Amino acid sequence: MFQLRTKRHQPDYILMIAVLMLTGIGIITVYSASTVVDLHEGMAADHMAIRQLLASIFGLLLFGGATYAPYHTWFKLAPKLLLAAVALLVVVLVPGVGHSSHGATRWLGSSSIHLQPSAVAIIVVVIYLSFLLTKRMTVLHDTRRAFRPAMVVVMMLTALVFIEPDMGTAMALFGTAVVVMFASGLRMRPLIISLGILAPIGYLLIHFASYRSSRMDAFLHPFSAASQQGSGYQLIQGLTAIANGGLTGRGFDLSVMATGYLPEPYTDFIFAVFTEQWGWLGDAGLLAIFAVLIWRGFRVARYARDRFGALLAIGLTSTIIIQAAINLGAVTWLLPVTGIPLPFISYGGTDIWINLLAMGILMSVSRETADTVTDVDSLAEILSVDEFRADRVQASQQPMSSRAQRPAQVTNLSSRRNTWPSSTGARKSQSDETSQMRRNLSLTWKAQQESSATRENRTSSRNHSDSKGSRKHKR
Repeated sequence: MFQLRTKRHQPDYILMIAVLMLTGIGIITVYSASTVVDLHEGMAADHMAIRQLLASIFGLLLFGGATYAPYHTWFKLAPKLLLAAVALLVVVLVPGVGHSSHGATRWLGSSSIHLQPSAVAIIVVVIYLSFLLTKRMTVLHDTRRAFRPAMVVVMMLTALVFIEPDMGTAMALFGTAVVVMFASGLRMRPLIISLGILAPIGYLLIHFASYRSSRMDAFLHPFSAASQQGSGYQLIQGLTAIANGGLTGRGFDLSVMATGYLPEPYTDFIFAVFTEQWGWLGDAGLLAIFAVLIWRGFRVARYARDRFGALLAIGLTSTIIIQAAINLGAVTWLLPVTGIPLPFISYGGTDIWINLLAMGILMSVSRETADTVTDVDSLAEILSVDEFRADRVQASQQPMSSRAQRPAQVTNLSSRRNTWPSSTGARKSQSDETSQMRRNLSLTWKAQQESSATRENRTSSRNHSDSKGSRKHKR
C-alpha cells in the first residue's frame, strides 16, 4: 500500500462556528431547564449545567483532536471499532454490570460518570460502513459480497440497541445506516426488499410491548383520559409549553413548564422549554443553525477527495439530521415519543461528546476537500492497485449462475451532478467523457496516472502525425 500526499488546508470555519453555537446554546438551555429540578433534589441550581459544561469541554478536546488528525486513520481502525462497539453493547446487557434507569439498561458506569454504548454505536456504524463500502467498491452490485455483510452489521447493532431497550436510538442507527448504504450506490432492490420485510416485524415488536403500544396510543389519542394519566402526559405538557412561548417567548429562565409540570424538561423535551423561553422566533434561529451545519456537512461530502471521506461526511451529517428529526417530531406531535435527545441541546454527557467527536471527524474531512467537485473517487490512500485489480478479477471470474448480480459499474459519488446538454454535439462529447471516466474508475490513483500519461502520449503522437499530413497536403 502506498500513500497519496494531499495538501491540507484550513478546516470549514462556518461548520465550526455552527457547532460551537449549538454547544453553547445547549449549556445555557440545560441550565434554565434544570434549575428547579436541581433545587428540588437538594443540589445546587447549576449542578446539571456544570456537568454539561464539563462534558462539553471534554467533547471539544475530542473535537479539536479529531479535526487535526487525518481522517483516513478511521479507515484503519474501523474493524477494531466495530468489535469494541459490539462488546460494549453486549456488556451493558449483562445483569449487574449495566446501569439501569426508568426500566432501561443503557449505561456503563456509575450514576455520576457513565457511558452510553448505543450513542457510540451510531458513530461506529457510519465509520464501518464507509470502510466496508469503499473496500468493496469493485463489487458493489454483488449482493453476497457487499450488501449482505453491510446489512448483517447494521441488523446486529440495531438489535443489540433495541433490546436494551432503546427504540429511538435503534431507529436513528438504522436510519443513518440506510442513508450511507443508499449514498454508496448499493443496489436498491435488496435494500427495498429488506425494508419491506423489517417494517411488519417492527410493527409487531411495538404492538407486543406494553410500554411501546401505550406510547403509540398516546400519539394517536393524546387527549384521551387514559393517555393524559399515562404516556400522553409528557406530550401534552410539551405542547402546552410550545403554545405558551408564542412568537417571542417568556424570556430566559422563565419557563413555567420546567418548574415541575413537564417531566425531566432538560432531556428529551428540552425543545419545548426552549420554545417557551424564546418563542417561535427563537426556534427559527435554532433551526437555522442546524440548517447551516447540515449544509456545510453535505458540502464537505460533495467536495471530498475520495470515496471514504464522502461517505463519512454523509453519514456523520445524517446522524445529526435523523436524531434531530426524531426528537423534534416527538416533541411537536409529528412522531411517537421515543426518548432520543436533541443533538447538542439535550442534557447528556455521552451524547454531547460523541456528537462533538463526530463533528471533529467531519472537520478533518473538510481539511482535505478539493476546490472543485472531483471527477474520480481516489482510493490511493485506501487500497493498493494490486488489491483493487485482484478483487475486480475475482468478481469477473464468478460462475455464470452467480453473475446475474454483476460486479458494480463503478461510478463516483458526483456522477449525477452534470446537467443535461442541449446540443447533439455536447451530448456526444459528454457521453465520450462519461465512458472514459467509467473506464478510469476501475483503476486506483496510480493506475489512473499511468493511463492518463499513455493517453497523452497517444494524443501528442496523433497530433504530430496530423500536422505532418497537413504539411504534405499543403505542398
